[in-house]
Amino acid sequence: MTTYEKAVGRLLCGDDAKDRATVFLISPTRAVTARHAINEYYLEGKEIILEFCNLNNQVIERKGEPLKAFEDTKMPISILELNEPIHCDLYLTFCNYQIQKENIYETYGYPVAKWGVGHFTKNNVLRIVSNDMTRPYDWDIDLNYDGNMVDFSGLSGAPLFVEGNLVGVILTESITSGRVISIGSVSVQRLSEALLKFNIPIEEPIPEFSMDEIYEIDEGMDFSESMFIMKLESAGIFDHEDCQQEFFNAEIASSSIASRGFLFEIKEFSMLKENVKSIWKTQHRPYKEENDGNELLAKVYERVEDLNNSTLKTSIEIPLLVKKGILHQLSDECKVGWVKNYKARLMSYISERNEEK
Repeated sequence: MTTYEKAVGRLLCGDDAKDRATVFLISPTRAVTARHAINEYYLEGKEIILEFCNLNNQVIERKGEPLKAFEDTKMPISILELNEPIHCDLYLTFCNYQIQKENIYETYGYPVAKWGVGHFTKNNVLRIVSNDMTRPYDWDIDLNYDGNMVDFSGLSGAPLFVEGNLVGVILTESITSGRVISIGSVSVQRLSEALLKFNIPIEEPIPEFSMDEIYEIDEGMDFSESMFIMKLESAGIFDHEDCQQEFFNAEIASSSIASRGFLFEIKEFSMLKENVKSIWKTQHRPYKEENDGNELLAKVYERVEDLNNSTLKTSIEIPLLVKKGILHQLSDECKVGWVKNYKARLMSYISERNEEK
């Protein structure tokens, strides 16, 4: 189950549930759906029933009433006031994220064909409809779908997510014989003025982490007593100016990600370090040389370069130079080395240096 499914429910309105749709919670007492999903409420005064199936292993039922003042905004969505609060650990919040064509979207809702269990959909954004383009429907985001389902009835009102951000509300359109075969979304950008008017919050997206420049080592910065330098020199590697710059940039990346405090970035960088360590370990196991690590360092670098866009690819932008620098971070933490018995060789090297002094 995706984390947001618990906030998503199904909506019934009209005799024999003539109108079925999806709805999602934005607070304990408010939910969002597609306006056309509650036509029977306006035409016949029918009740709007909300059912949330993913909370506490039971169906939680509420009744809803559209927020009258919001309806005057002529938006293609409705804000429903619940007759009783629903308390859960997640309410969805809109985000002012700029959607692009080919972005991967995902949504979860209750198409009639999957009414009992719900349905998860993931695909790419087909088209962004701008203000100067013909807009045949209420939505401004066309969505691609290539699965087996041919009728999306009931999916209207589902939340649309891109990069983990709630960026819109799913709408559907009947094309022939009452069958819904076209889906799109009304974007937060189009809804924003009306949402803010009624104090419905809109978050700004988290800026993506990016190291878009390589940092030069500051003048006067001395790494000569650093553990990773002594590891290199104890393995006969004295041409290590590039290693210092790699280490320096890896330290900047590490501290920047930690200071941002986003758990997914911290976890991804930690996993990257583990993958880099695994590459080193594969090359280190058969290595026999006990005094010269130049060949091992070259082999590990080569594998890091080879796997940069596969095993070592991350969703956050980490340059190749930083990935090499992670090796020296690991070395500085005494987790890797450049000869067979690198710990023993390091101790001998330190002893030899002290004797020379």
